[in-house]
Amino acid sequence: MIKGIFYKIPPSRKFFIALFFILTSFFVMYIIGILFVQVGFKVNIISNPEILNDLNNKTSVNVLKFFQLILSIGLFTIPPFIIGYFFYYSVSDFLRLKKMPIPYYIILSIIAVISFIPFTNFLSYMNNLIHLPTWLNKVEQWMQTSENNANKLTVLFLEAHSLPELLYNIFLIALVPSVGEELLFRGVFQRIFTEWFKNYHLGIWISAILFSLIHFQFYGFLSRLFLGASFGYLLEITKNMWLPILTHFVNNLVGVLIAYFISPEKMINTNFYNFSFIEFIYAILGLLVGIACFWLIAKKAKRIL
Repeated sequence: MIKGIFYKIPPSRKFFIALFFILTSFFVMYIIGILFVQVGFKVNIISNPEILNDLNNKTSVNVLKFFQLILSIGLFTIPPFIIGYFFYYSVSDFLRLKKMPIPYYIILSIIAVISFIPFTNFLSYMNNLIHLPTWLNKVEQWMQTSENNANKLTVLFLEAHSLPELLYNIFLIALVPSVGEELLFRGVFQRIFTEWFKNYHLGIWISAILFSLIHFQFYGFLSRLFLGASFGYLLEITKNMWLPILTHFVNNLVGVLIAYFISPEKMINTNFYNFSFIEFIYAILGLLVGIACFWLIAKKAKRIL
């Protein structure tokens, strides 16, 4: 019986076995994605890969969005279920998906993540004020170029001119990442690191660091780190994966809706170098409201951290 075969091995070995499953799943879905692109989009990206660099071409953008979907599923969504199967005797128990959260937790979690938005904007502002030493100028220039390219791609991904396009963006940018990333970083890595270091705080923060790094957007590192830790503590408090998934989804959904009703350019190209005192007050108040919601959840769950 191979189910739960790695249950008793040390967490350090579980980590590297998990990485193997993740990379294997990613590679398989990458191959599947290429085949689907060639058949469905009639685009041969093997012999003509430069077509993906033509961001003025609508077909290229659609192919990139499709690849984003396929690779997100392969990298984040599928591996946790495979890992759970081999690491535990019940996948739903391993990923903490067995029970649905009570409405009280759901309402407070949504209020918390929306309240955190001004504070995450403040963290983005602080992130943009950080500069590397002069001897690392080339590294900083590369980071800035990478950030600008990522922002351009994000603007194109968020563009939607009809309800079907909006729904597709919600699925691609809000739903799929919230499910996959939470299952992997909170469901798998947070559990492994907590077992490894015998400390759930370390498990939460190491997983949050990995979660932020994997996005490769350096000027959003602090805000994603904060959100990742928030999702991690919510899971630790409630022992229920559906709440981090829900709050992650709501956070991403707000961005998709703002981009749809205002414009992707205005949302992405916000000037983080002009953060007013009033915005700072909103950020602190939002942080306090979010913490209060977490405290009420912890009190109800009888799990004061």
